[in-house]
Amino acid sequence: MQRKPILIVFDLDETLIHSRVEPLDKEPDFRIDPLQVYLRPHATELIAAAAARFDIAVWSAGSPAYVDRIVERIVPDGINPIFVWNREDCVRKFEYFPFQVIFAKDLKRTEEFGYDLSTTLIIEDDPYKIQDFKDNAIIVSQFFGDNDDGSLSRLIPFIETMEEMDVRELDKSNWAFRKD
Repeated sequence: MQRKPILIVFDLDETLIHSRVEPLDKEPDFRIDPLQVYLRPHATELIAAAAARFDIAVWSAGSPAYVDRIVERIVPDGINPIFVWNREDCVRKFEYFPFQVIFAKDLKRTEEFGYDLSTTLIIEDDPYKIQDFKDNAIIVSQFFGDNDDGSLSRLIPFIETMEEMDVRELDKSNWAFRKD
């Protein structure tokens, strides 16, 4: 059986977008009533760069309707994610500290599409959601609508130069919680 290419999974909220009911002091990029949605700088370029070399997917802890509407707006035409998963595809975990319910992403589920952990990389802002798969994650700083956010523009060259290899062996240390 031929090895599948790398699969890059994108989180949405605070990774590629920020949504909120109350507007910021600038116009949103689009609205999904009642939410104002702000696209992180270079989000669509990052998706396009990843899709040019690898397979992509979207996995968010948002509701099904919300996730579908966001994906329709931010994924460039002609790019078809392998899957678009939402909160119903997450595993609910109860964490005592911080005291909350986590919608965790079990990356082993990508096996349903022929991928495995050696070929699955997730770009995520919340380490709790992928705590069992930290070697498969690039953790980016959270996005709250800042026009000057440069995280994704720095990630594009990294994605463009990635080789098809075991993604768990990639040096991702420079990405953890970067704020620039």
